[in-house]
This record gives sequence, C-alpha cells and structure tokens, in this order.
Amino acid sequence: MTTTRMMSDQRREALSGSLWFLPLLMTVGALLLGAGLAEIRLPEDGPLSPVLYHGGAEDARRLLLSVATATVGVFALVVGLTLVALQVAGNRYSPRLVRSFLRDRPTQLVLGMFIATFAYNAAGLYTVGAQEDYPRLAVTGGLVLLFVCIAALVFYVDRVAHSLQTHTLLNTVGLTTRRAVEARPPGIGRSAGLSGLDGVPWDEPPVGAIKLLAPRSGYVQRLQMDALMRAALGEDAVIQLVPGIGGHVVAGTPLGWACPANGGLVRPETLARSVNRAITIGAGRSSYNDVALGAIQMVDMALLSMHVFDYHTVEQSCAELGVLLGRIAGLPLGPEAVVDSSGTIRVLVPGLYFGDYLELACGEIRRKGSSEPVVLLALVKQLRAASASATPERLTLVRRELEYVRAAAQAGIPEPHEVERVLREADRVLLLVGAGQPEHPAVQLAGL
Repeated sequence: MTTTRMMSDQRREALSGSLWFLPLLMTVGALLLGAGLAEIRLPEDGPLSPVLYHGGAEDARRLLLSVATATVGVFALVVGLTLVALQVAGNRYSPRLVRSFLRDRPTQLVLGMFIATFAYNAAGLYTVGAQEDYPRLAVTGGLVLLFVCIAALVFYVDRVAHSLQTHTLLNTVGLTTRRAVEARPPGIGRSAGLSGLDGVPWDEPPVGAIKLLAPRSGYVQRLQMDALMRAALGEDAVIQLVPGIGGHVVAGTPLGWACPANGGLVRPETLARSVNRAITIGAGRSSYNDVALGAIQMVDMALLSMHVFDYHTVEQSCAELGVLLGRIAGLPLGPEAVVDSSGTIRVLVPGLYFGDYLELACGEIRRKGSSEPVVLLALVKQLRAASASATPERLTLVRRELEYVRAAAQAGIPEPHEVERVLREADRVLLLVGAGQPEHPAVQLAGL
C-alpha cells in the first residue's frame, strides 16, 4: 500500500468516526439544491402542477417556517436517542463500543437529514418574498423533506432498538475485526513470527543505536511500512520500533531505535522526521489495524455481562472470539521483519503471538467466571473453534488453555456434577486436538 493510499485511508477512517462531517456535506448539498430549485419557475398548468404547492406567498413562508421549527424539535429527540444509546452501550457492554456507534453511517445520515432539512427551509425564507411569483418547486421540496424526516425518524428509532441487542453489537465488532485481519497489519501475515525474533529485547537499545523519540503521547494506530522502509533505505539504517500496533507511547520516550546498516552515519533529525510521518499516534486505539482491540471489546462484553448474571451474552462473546481465533490460527503471527532487495533486515516491528491472543481471549473470562460452568463450557467451545486451523505448535497452546479451564473448574465450581460436566467437555476437545488419552474416566468409558 502506497503512502498516499495509507494517508487517504487515515483521513477517511478519522472522518468516518465523526458525527459532523457527513451532516455538514448534506447541509451544503441541501443549500445548493435549494438555490438551484429557487431558480426554476414552473407554469401553473404544467405537468407537475398537481403536486406543487399552490398557496400564497405568505402561506409558503409560514410553511417553511413551520417545517424548520418542527425539524429542530425532532432533531433534539434524535440527539437524545443517540446519547441514550451511547450511554447504554458504554455502561452495559463496554466504553470501547462507543466508537462503533459514532462510526454508524445510518446514524450520521439521519442526523444529516434533519440538519439539511432545517437549513433548506430556513434558507428558503430568504427566497420567498411578498410577491406571488415565488419558487413553488423549491417550497414543495421543503415539504417533501419533512415527510422524509418523519420516515427517517421511524427508521432511526427501530435501528437504535436493534443496535443495542447483543448479537448486533458482536456482529459489528466481529466484522470490523475481520476486516482488520484481512488488511494484514504488521504482525499478521508475511514474515511475522520468524524464530530469529523471539528473543529481541524491544525496550532495550541495540548496540550503537540512536533514539527515535515519540513526538506525542498516545497509542500507535497505524504503521506505514512502505514509508518506514524508505526512511531506513534513505539513511542506510535498521529501524527497530518499540511499540507495535495498539502500543502506548509517552512523548519524549523512545518510539524506536535506529542503527547504521553498514557502518555508516545516520542523520538522527532526518530519520526521526521520516519515522514520525510514517507512524500515526492517536488518543485512543483504532480498530482499523488493531486486531487485539476487537478481542478486547468482545472480552469486555463478556466480563461486564457477568456482573448482571447475563451468561448468554458470555456465550455469544466466546463464540465470536472463537471465530476470530480460528481466523488467525493459521496465519503467521508475532514480530515482523521487513527486508530489502538484498535480504538485509531494514525494519523490525513487535507483534503479538498466537499465545498472546489466546490469553487475551480466555484469561480474564476464565478467571472471572471460574465458578460458573456456563462460562467455562463457553471457553471450551471457543478453544475448539480456535483449534480448527491451528498448526501443531499452536495446538499445544490450545491444549494448555484447556488444561487451565479444567483446573479452574476443579478449583472453582462447588457442585461435583457440574465439575464433571466441564471436565467431560474439556477432555472431549483435548482428544480432538490430539492430546492423547484424557484423564477423565467418563470420556474413556464413552469410547471417545
């Protein structure tokens, strides 16, 4: 992906999370539409006469004023519904889900429709004077927009009611996360997870390295690998980043290190400027490239649902986490090294291993729900889904998580028959992933 394409994606992703940009465009469009229709004068007996407004000029002004006033009142209701949805989603499921509501395109369209209708009718008051020859088509357009706003309100109320349902929220988060996986950000795919990068001390400077300091505090949202590669080649250097996608940095602390590749001299100021332009740092984590953020949102929903004893939501969250783990189980994961045409490593980026994703998806849920059979059984199903496309090495990690689930059931569940149930399901999955003969006697007797 070129730098221009990356910067365009950044601007588009930033604007898609704002509630003002699309309504602003729609308002400008409505004003231009009104200005254009105001120049059209249709004859009284023309083909459109049956649908045109035929009141007097003063009646037309009152109509425009009434539509503008009514639109403002209903717009306040829409804003109230939006704020309620944001509050419910943040408190009930996860504060991180608020961004999903802000990025909801239908919500932006409905808000834009009301603002554009108000602007259209308010601006029409300047074009409809006391003379009887006023733009009837433009006035009719204002009345039509009122009916469109009423339909949009009904649609929006229905959408808000459905958007707060658990499966809708999980589907939204899952879809965004799958898109992030398909984008193959640094740490997923290509040369990620090379064995030679296992022991790299990311927080420690290599010998002879210079510091590349972070210009601001925040989270790493994007890495333009092409730009980093050009920066490294331009200074004949090797760039080693300290944080990867989703990592937090503090202004003035090392964002990365740079070492001469062939014993030459590196210009720190020039290289630092190039690196800073290639890395986007924002106040919060972005779902565009941050696969771990999607997993965190699903885990949040599961954890907060346990507080209100909503274990069905926990099951749904674990099912969606299983889909995510199954998608990445067969992909290269971990720190990534980018090489030039001669095979020399030029850029090193840290990344999460499959074991890190497993712990992220299972650890907190297992510890919080260790006394609930429903939660542990949901984790067993999640791990079974994760093992579908896993490599033999990663199946070992899945088996380890299953053993953790077995230990949590034995230590946390008070009822022996519920312990038996969880152990039986865990042993069944252990057999499927090739763990050998299970310890649980019920599975052995079943011949599974």
